[in-house]
Amino acid sequence: MSTRAPLQVTGTSLLRYHIVCSILSKKPVDLVLTNACLQDFEVNFLKFIERLTAGSHMRLSVDRSTLHFTPGFVLGGVFSHEVPTSRCVTYLVDAAILLLPFAKHPSVITLTGATQGELDASVDTVRSVSVRWLQIFGVAASLRVVRRGAAPTGNGCIILTVENVRRLRSVTVEDRGAIKRVRGVAFASNCSGDLVQRAASTCKGELLNFLPDVYIVSDIGAGGHSVGSGYGLLLIAETITGKCVVSQETTGGLREPPEDVGVRCAKLFLDQVALGGCVDAHHQPLVLLLLGLSPDEASTIRFGPLTDVAVSMLVLIEQYFGVSCAIKADSSACIPQIQPPLLVSCIGSNAINVSKKGG
Repeated sequence: MSTRAPLQVTGTSLLRYHIVCSILSKKPVDLVLTNACLQDFEVNFLKFIERLTAGSHMRLSVDRSTLHFTPGFVLGGVFSHEVPTSRCVTYLVDAAILLLPFAKHPSVITLTGATQGELDASVDTVRSVSVRWLQIFGVAASLRVVRRGAAPTGNGCIILTVENVRRLRSVTVEDRGAIKRVRGVAFASNCSGDLVQRAASTCKGELLNFLPDVYIVSDIGAGGHSVGSGYGLLLIAETITGKCVVSQETTGGLREPPEDVGVRCAKLFLDQVALGGCVDAHHQPLVLLLLGLSPDEASTIRFGPLTDVAVSMLVLIEQYFGVSCAIKADSSACIPQIQPPLLVSCIGSNAINVSKKGG
């Protein structure tokens, strides 16, 4: 058990990232709860951390106003876990993919719950984009969708596989390069395939005005193999440099025409591309933390305008790992009336997995 003085944090909006940083930095943390109690998905997350690690201790104060967390070490391994349908399974996956590279054992984790919902990214985004960023930093990982299940019914199932590593790889991604093609996934669970096809066709038609190479595949969970209903689109821009991964996900709203979903997804995707970064808004916190954990060499990645969560992540990296990032605007790539992209550079904390020999 750590004897360091715990960090004092108010609120649970960044609960996952505080717990992840606490474990990886070996620094205890006290989370002052602003609500009377933790939500069901937050309690479930803490139970997941308890299974994923060894030696971690967590307890509530007598007046239930503060959560005291003392980190252990990441164990990993093979196990199953059920996620409440109030959040998507990716609520846990987003944290797991940051911890599992530093686990004692390679990990194969089966998660059951909702595979798509309004509050979290779908499993398709993790499978196609988040895993790709792990690979860029030198971590072998994959995600397989066994069956789909939309919120609030859930009952979907995925298998997350992550290899443990000795340390991450330093990364430099300054030049995004031209976009050579757009690939997409039209995903659905227990709903008419016609809705998905109409949304994908409309979205593709919008994008063909800007690029000739656009291809969107359909992945529909049929009745009997998936539970819950819903559909959405995921678009990914592929550039000539190969290290830029910009994506945009959109889910269909209640009684929203599929054509409107397709147009909305295309416009949001083009807005994301116009920001000029090599990282989309959703993955900024993930990539920033990976930068903070990278070797003590200079790493630089080009971002678009930083989101509020990304700014908070910069603060967390300095609090837990003592790593400060240098941020410089790249005016050479600036589009009129749009904030210029940012070059974020840092010398990482050189996080080492002491359980992994060599590498």
